Amino acid sequence: MNEPAAIPTTAKRVTFFEDRAEVVRVGKASLGEGRQWVRLSGATTLLDDRSVQAKALSDRVQVLSARVVRRVRSVTSLTPEEAQKLQQAVRESELERDELYTTTSRLARRSNYLDQLIASWCGNVAGVPAPGRDSAPPEWREAWESMLTRDDEMLAERFDLNEKTEDVETELNERIFKLQNASTSQTLFECFIEVQVDASSMDDVELQVTYRTPCALWRPEHLARLNRDAKQAKSGELEWTTWAVVWQRTGEDWKDVELAFSTARPAQVADAPELTDDSLSKRKKTAEEKKQIVVEMREQTIASSADRSEPEMPGVDDGGKPLEFTPKGAYSLSSSGQPTRVEIGRRSMKAAVSLVLMPERAQTAFLKADANWEGDAPILAGPLGLARGGAMVGRSRVKFVASGEKFETGFGPEDGIRCKRAQREDREQAKLTGSQTIERKVTLRLSNLGDSARELEVIERIPVSEIEGLEVKLTDGKDWQLDKDGYLRRTVKLEPRGQLTLEYEYEIKAKGNVVLPF
Repeated sequence: MNEPAAIPTTAKRVTFFEDRAEVVRVGKASLGEGRQWVRLSGATTLLDDRSVQAKALSDRVQVLSARVVRRVRSVTSLTPEEAQKLQQAVRESELERDELYTTTSRLARRSNYLDQLIASWCGNVAGVPAPGRDSAPPEWREAWESMLTRDDEMLAERFDLNEKTEDVETELNERIFKLQNASTSQTLFECFIEVQVDASSMDDVELQVTYRTPCALWRPEHLARLNRDAKQAKSGELEWTTWAVVWQRTGEDWKDVELAFSTARPAQVADAPELTDDSLSKRKKTAEEKKQIVVEMREQTIASSADRSEPEMPGVDDGGKPLEFTPKGAYSLSSSGQPTRVEIGRRSMKAAVSLVLMPERAQTAFLKADANWEGDAPILAGPLGLARGGAMVGRSRVKFVASGEKFETGFGPEDGIRCKRAQREDREQAKLTGSQTIERKVTLRLSNLGDSARELEVIERIPVSEIEGLEVKLTDGKDWQLDKDGYLRRTVKLEPRGQLTLEYEYEIKAKGNVVLPF
């Protein structure tokens, strides 16, 4: 039974998801009247059979069903006639090579004989008495020049023969290599989508098939470029560019296709989660537990909309609402597995620029830009490139930022600011009640190494108590602002080549039955 001829198709649109891609292909088929099967080629063997959909771009044709057909066959690169011609060419090259070998061998023997003749002639001439002061007889000179001329001619002839031999051997090796590859069969994996249609009349109709395939994905990547205002040091413009970085190794080469990048997860189950009881219980404290209160110290992250739990393989975080980005124009993507960047967004916004110093974390100040994201779509979490003007200054990561949300971006350290932090601690415990008192004094010594004045925000922190019996109090914090999370903030100005010392003190009081972790 002869298989139907496959109709080639062209990819028109590709939608990337976080772990797969959806491909739309179109092919033009000449249909007869009645029901018939049409075979379409061009699809990858990796496609998901359950995702195949087909439709006809004509009202006179109805699509009844679609199925996927895969086959494996062995193919050779040459037909039997071409292989026979190539064998004949190999034999001709071998004959030509053998003839050149014979000619070269004959010429080598003649050259060897001439060398012996010259050596014998020179030996015989040396034994003849000298002809006197006059020059050698003309016959001797003519004989000598004749032998040298013949030797030069043989040398040139051998050089030409060697070049011809190398060319023939190269051509022979190429033909042998091509013949060996042609005689070796290659396994070819093919995939076809067969569509059953019902046509009311004979017509040329475009058929469209849609399917999903693995081995294709995308992730967002961003670039934040800060352009500072020369007149106002606290103002600047933040240029935000977002790319979709795509990888595909599906076996298909997509040329001049429309692209779309979606955060939807079509492979996930859409069922509602099961509700389970969360049982809470209580128990009485033991006698040992009633005697003392054990305090644990921990680092607590302040929650925001950007704090989300990520799986082991980070996906595309969209904040819970599926989004789709459609860049303008057509793009070509080869099945190489190499990353390709496609710009999907660009926006400029005003930013408030400031210097921030956190002595507990670093001894240098950092440049920070605060802005309000007013884009139609949120900022997706992903890698972030940082640039000041036309120079790249580093790489970081950005978390999810919703539309209308304020966010901050760091643009690296300012080398002109230095800080040394010192902490002194005094402990005291009452002998009768056992109450504990810890006094800590922190000293910050700031230096401006530049020739211009710098204004910066200094951020420190103190512990925050969450239980009774433990009290944390700022005892000396003039000009410092303390918030509910324990952060101390202060804005200072450093003169050119100037220095400044900042201090603050806080006190920790605990009852005698409290066990402190520090």
